[in-house]
Amino acid sequence: MLKYLANITKEGQKRKLTGKDKRIISAVAIIMSLYQLWQSTFSSIQPLLHYSIHLTFILVLGYMLYTPYEGCDITKIPKHDYLLAIMAALSGIYYATQIPRYLLRWPQVDPLLALDIVAGIIIVLFVIELTKRTMGSVLPSIGVIFLLYALFGHLIPGYIGHRRIVPIDVLDQLVFTTNGVFTSPIVVASTYVFLFVLFGSFFANSGAGDFFYKFSMSVAGRYTGGAGKVAVVASALFGMINGSPTANVVTTGSFTIPMMKKVGYDSKFAGAVNAVAATGGGIMPPIMGTAAFLMVEMAGIPYIDIAVAAALPGILFYLALGFMVHFRAKKLGLTAVDPKDLPPVGKTLKEGFPFILPLVVLVAMLIKGYTPSLAAVAGIVSVIAASFFRKETRMSMEKILKSLEDGALQSVIVSLSCAIAGIVINGLMITGLGGKIASLVLSVGGGNIFGALLITAVLCTILGMGMPVAAAYALTVSLAVPSLYELGIPPMPAHMFVVYFSTLSAITPPVAVAAYAAAGIAEANASKVGWYACWMGIVSFIVPFIFIYQPVLLINVKTFSLHTLFVMFGCMLGVIAMAAGMEGWLRDRAGKITRIALFISGLMMLYPETMTTVAGLVVFAAIYAYQRIKIKNSSLAA
Repeated sequence: MLKYLANITKEGQKRKLTGKDKRIISAVAIIMSLYQLWQSTFSSIQPLLHYSIHLTFILVLGYMLYTPYEGCDITKIPKHDYLLAIMAALSGIYYATQIPRYLLRWPQVDPLLALDIVAGIIIVLFVIELTKRTMGSVLPSIGVIFLLYALFGHLIPGYIGHRRIVPIDVLDQLVFTTNGVFTSPIVVASTYVFLFVLFGSFFANSGAGDFFYKFSMSVAGRYTGGAGKVAVVASALFGMINGSPTANVVTTGSFTIPMMKKVGYDSKFAGAVNAVAATGGGIMPPIMGTAAFLMVEMAGIPYIDIAVAAALPGILFYLALGFMVHFRAKKLGLTAVDPKDLPPVGKTLKEGFPFILPLVVLVAMLIKGYTPSLAAVAGIVSVIAASFFRKETRMSMEKILKSLEDGALQSVIVSLSCAIAGIVINGLMITGLGGKIASLVLSVGGGNIFGALLITAVLCTILGMGMPVAAAYALTVSLAVPSLYELGIPPMPAHMFVVYFSTLSAITPPVAVAAYAAAGIAEANASKVGWYACWMGIVSFIVPFIFIYQPVLLINVKTFSLHTLFVMFGCMLGVIAMAAGMEGWLRDRAGKITRIALFISGLMMLYPETMTTVAGLVVFAAIYAYQRIKIKNSSLAA
C-alpha cells in the first residue's frame, strides 16, 4: 500500500499476458463485444442498464489489463487486481439489479440504501483510479477537481462559490441519474464509439491495412517526393477509420518515416509530417475519430449534416499538408519512389477492392439515415464478407475472435475518459459553474467574438492534451460551447470549433502525444518535432476561426450553390498558396518577400469573401506567372 501511495500519480502500463491470465481477459473481452453486438441489433434493453453493463465490463477489463503504475510486473495479473476486478463486477451487478428502483425514485428526495452508497462510491473511485492507470494523472485530476468543487465549492467566497450541496446528493446525481457518469459521453461511448472501435479492429485484422498501404504506395509513390506523399495518404486512410492520432502514427509511421528519411527528408520533417497526417483523421469524415457521433448526441445535429460540413475543412487540411510535402521535395530535388518498389495500381486494386466495400456500406447506411450503431454492425459484417473474396485474407474464427477481443480492449481508454467527462459535466451542472465559465470567457474576451474564441481554443487545447478525440471533445464541449452560444454562434460551427482544437492538441506542445510518438520513430528531438508539426498544421489552426465568421466553409447540402463551388475552389488554391509561402517554393525558390506575399494571398483566398478571394487569386497568379516566365527565360539562356 505504501509503495502504491508513493506512485499514486504515475501512469500504469499495459500488460502483456500469457497462459491463464490471457485466456481470462480474452474471454471477458470477447463476451463484452458479443454483448455489445447483441444489444445494438436484437435487444431493446433499458438504456441505463446498458450503460451500467458497459461500464462494468470496462472496469473489469481495466483492472486486468493495466498495472497500477510503471515498473510493475506486466506478465501476470496479481491477486489484488483480480480482487478489484471482482469488486467492480459485483458493484456493477448490484447496480444493474437495482435499476428498476432507480428509475422510479426521485433523486435527492428518496433516500439511497447503504449498499447503493457503497456501490456508487466504488464506481466513482474505480473510474478515477483506472483513468490514472491508463492515461496518467492529468485527466483524473480534472475530474477530482470538479468533484471537490461540487463538495466544497460553497466554502469559496464570491462569484465562483455555490450553495452547499450535501455529499450524498452529489453521489446521487453522479451515479444514480443520467447527469453524471452515465451522461452523454458514456452514452455514446457505450453505443456508437464502441461499435466503430470494433469495426476498426475487424478492419485492421482483415488485411485491409496492408491494402491501404499498398494503395498509398501505388497512387502517391510515383510522384515527386513520393515517400512523403505516401505518408500523407496512408495516414489519411488509416486515420479516417481509427481516429486515434497516436495509434495512427505508430501504425503507419513505422514504415513511412524510415522510407521518408531514406529518400532524403530530414528526421524532424518526416516525424512532423506523420504526426500531422495522423492527427487529421480526427477531423476527416466519415468517422472523425467518433467525434461526429458525439456531436449527434450532444449537439442534436444529424450525422449526415456533420459529415458533409466537415468534408471541406478536412480536405483543406490534407491538401495543405500534401503540398507542403510536394514543395519540400521540389526544393530538395527529391524524386519519386523507385518504380521497382511500387506495387502496380491495377493489381493492388484487383486484390484489395473488396476492402472498399465495408467503407461504402458504412457511408451509404449513414447517408440513408440508419443509426450509426446499425451502420457499424453492417460494416463489421461486410468486412468479414470482404475478407472471403481472396483465400489469403479470409478471416478465420481465430481472427474473428481476435478482432472481438481487440475491439473491447481498445475501448477501455475512450470509455474511461468519457466517464471522467461525465464527472466534469456533473460538476458543471449541479453547481451552475457552466454558466459562470461562459460569462467569464465572455468578460475576459472583452465581449468580442475573437477574444472569446481565442480563450476557447486555448482551453480546448489544454483539456484535450493526451486524450483520444472523442474523449477530448466530450470533456471540452461542456466547458467551451456555452460561451460560444452566448455569442450567437450556431451549433454546427460552435461544436466543430471545439472538435478541431480538441483534436489538434495531439500536435500541440507541451503534451503533443502524436508528435512525440513520431519523434521516437524518426529518432528526432521530440520538442522540435512537436513545434514543427504545429507549424505544418497551421492551416488547421486558422480554418476554425474562419468558419466561425463565415459558416459557408461548412458546406450545407440544402444551401449548396455555384457560390459554394467558388468558395471551395478559392479555399483549395488558398491552402496551396499558404503551403508555398511556408516552404518557400512554388514553381521555383521564393525569397522572403515572395513567401510573405504567397502566405497572405493564401489567407485572402481562404477567407470566403468574393473580394478577398479575387484579390488573393490575382496576387497568387502574378507570382506563379512571374516564376514560370523566369524559369522559361533561364532555360532559353542556358
